[in-house]
Amino acid sequence: MLKFHVIESGYFLGDGGVMFGPVPKKYWSAKYKVDEKNMCEMSLRCLFIETDTRRILVDAGLGDKHEARLKFFQPYNQRNMVEEIRRIGYEPEEVTDVILTHLHFDHCGASTVLNGKNEVVPTFPKATYRVSLSQWKNYRNPTLFEKGSFFPENIEPVYDAGQLQFVLGDMELDDQIRLELYDGHTPGQIVVLFEAEGKKYAFPGDVVPTSLNIALSWLSAYDNSVAIAMEEKKRFLDKAKEEKRTLIFYHDAYTPMATV
Repeated sequence: MLKFHVIESGYFLGDGGVMFGPVPKKYWSAKYKVDEKNMCEMSLRCLFIETDTRRILVDAGLGDKHEARLKFFQPYNQRNMVEEIRRIGYEPEEVTDVILTHLHFDHCGASTVLNGKNEVVPTFPKATYRVSLSQWKNYRNPTLFEKGSFFPENIEPVYDAGQLQFVLGDMELDDQIRLELYDGHTPGQIVVLFEAEGKKYAFPGDVVPTSLNIALSWLSAYDNSVAIAMEEKKRFLDKAKEEKRTLIFYHDAYTPMATV
């Protein structure tokens, strides 16, 4: 039996011109709220999945280690990930898996935490953390374009603790959960596919960050390769439509889920 919980881990403000990239403001501002400074409210919507044998966190928000570095994004209503998981009914030691769609700072901040000695350690000490090997290689040798999106303290302590496992390609995590890899926004981003109560779901991360991005040409200036991002998004959406999946959006502050 699989159950899932949406964790609203917080919000930040993103520049609309960056978030919606090549789309003219006259179009995206008619569909997504924007303030006088061109800033849009963006969510940090994570996922917690329970199965008979696993307790899985998918993505980990901003965390609370980088407040000074993130002033531009004006984070607010940030939730403590450990406390959110406790509300579901589990202690951090009971989390078995952490799946990171990719290693950009806004998706893996709470992967690690400061302990009582001010040391950065894995937040979930008994969990296996999963990231794609291609994403790891990209993080270790980033392009100048993407370098600022990676904060080593979010993942290096996990690697040092021997808790990091690399996803080499599309795979079945178990008979209820599938992981698929997509390029474009960043190499080897993981999309999590699962079924609950007879319905099929997908957690596409930044392959499709908001409901507006379902439109193929609605991309982001943060996409590493816009041309590849469009092709990969089409590949994902074609499958999602065929399989009648409901998408759970990481960054859409107003539409948590939608079908294609």
